[in-house]
Amino acid sequence: MAQPRFQLNEVKMAWGQVLHHRELPKPNGFRTGACFVRLVFSETEGKTRHRYPVIDGKGIVSVSATNYGLEPHDLKFPDFVAQLNARMEAETGETLNGPVHLHTFPKVLGYVFNPVSFWYFHNDKQRCRVILCEVNNTFGERHFYLLNAPDTEAALNRGMLLHATKEFHVSPFFPVSGRYEFRFVSSENHSLARINYFEGAAQQLSTSVSGKLVHPTTPLWGKTLLKYGWFTLAVVLKIHWQAVKLLFKGAKFHGKPNPPSNTITSTKFEA
Repeated sequence: MAQPRFQLNEVKMAWGQVLHHRELPKPNGFRTGACFVRLVFSETEGKTRHRYPVIDGKGIVSVSATNYGLEPHDLKFPDFVAQLNARMEAETGETLNGPVHLHTFPKVLGYVFNPVSFWYFHNDKQRCRVILCEVNNTFGERHFYLLNAPDTEAALNRGMLLHATKEFHVSPFFPVSGRYEFRFVSSENHSLARINYFEGAAQQLSTSVSGKLVHPTTPLWGKTLLKYGWFTLAVVLKIHWQAVKLLFKGAKFHGKPNPPSNTITSTKFEA
């Protein structure tokens, strides 16, 4: 059997920060510490040894391919990433023969909730040409925003501004209308993903996740669990607590619509 094209090349983790702030009509939000990881997949298998996170298995801290994707599957990361990369090439017309990066929260004791994970796809010049935002809501639904810039050779993860029409229900305090603005800045040792939401010209919401990336060690994971504990559960609790506060502040409530018929929303590029 042929070896899958994409092998796990590198694992990094970050003590990061999640920002979630509502601007209008009722200012509200939170800022919290959290831990995220970046997995790098390429044609060369990495030599960096790490005990955690456990990849495609069970452990105190783990990341499993079955928690991601456009439809349910039982693939492990090498085959899954190859499949996803091919899908992105078909969707965008880009030749994506460079590495693939996954920016995500890991599972802790088998639990994880990722409001959004980011997939970065590169060409053979190591330029990020496609970004896939994998969005989950608290109703168990999933949607994807596909960002690419077919008319330029620039890298998308160097601060480029990208827009997308909002198509997926996330918060009951925002309608499924308006648009998102995305900015990504990532390097060898740092990652920033920022998403702002607009209705018309008015910015309604600003969110971001950022942190400094380091190679994980078992002692560092021990410190991380002591510092952040169930950090993904904490994010979920804070999201619901903000909802309670918004109700008391009189924010307008929007019922959950049916999910969009298309799993992927393609986006537009702006220089």
